[in-house]
Amino acid sequence: MTRIWVVRHGQSMLNAAERMQGWSDAPLTALGQDQATERGRDFAAAGITFDVAFSGDGIRHRETAARLLVAAGSDLQPTSDPRWRELCFGRLEAVRARKFVRLMQAHVAADNPFFATLDALAAEDPLAESPADVARRATEALHDVASAGSEVLVVTSGITILTLLHGLGADLSHLTIGPENLSVSTVRRIDDGWRVDRAAMPDPVAV
Repeated sequence: MTRIWVVRHGQSMLNAAERMQGWSDAPLTALGQDQATERGRDFAAAGITFDVAFSGDGIRHRETAARLLVAAGSDLQPTSDPRWRELCFGRLEAVRARKFVRLMQAHVAADNPFFATLDALAAEDPLAESPADVARRATEALHDVASAGSEVLVVTSGITILTLLHGLGADLSHLTIGPENLSVSTVRRIDDGWRVDRAAMPDPVAV
């Protein structure tokens, strides 16, 4: 049985500036570095030993994975994969997050105003990705890492995590905003299917 630990990256400089990040990139802040180290210590305390590690190809993903692994007592080097990138916001890359919040007002009647806004952006901006686009590439990557070991670490981004878990049928009703930095989700590969045991939980690792 394969267990995949899907972790959101630590706080980046663009997170701290409250800007849309997407494919734009920025290093971790000092807080983000501490978050990654602390989560690695949580894994070590829980006795989790990773067989292999993957991350998105952004500096915030790679730096989080590297710091987490060191703190967890692992000598693994994470393999970066662009399929674990965040959703691309197109022309909204790096804009103030409050602009996106204003755009959501046009979709408040939708079942999921957040996803509806992203779908609308993708429909009018050829550079932007839709949640379905991200779910497809993340699910493909998930299938690939499932054969890499029994305990697998993946460091990725918030919307990528949301779209992946949503596609796997996870209950996300506890999330009033996106996943917190260094939140942890666990997905198990069971026979030909998937089971989500934890969905973007901010508390220390529980096995």
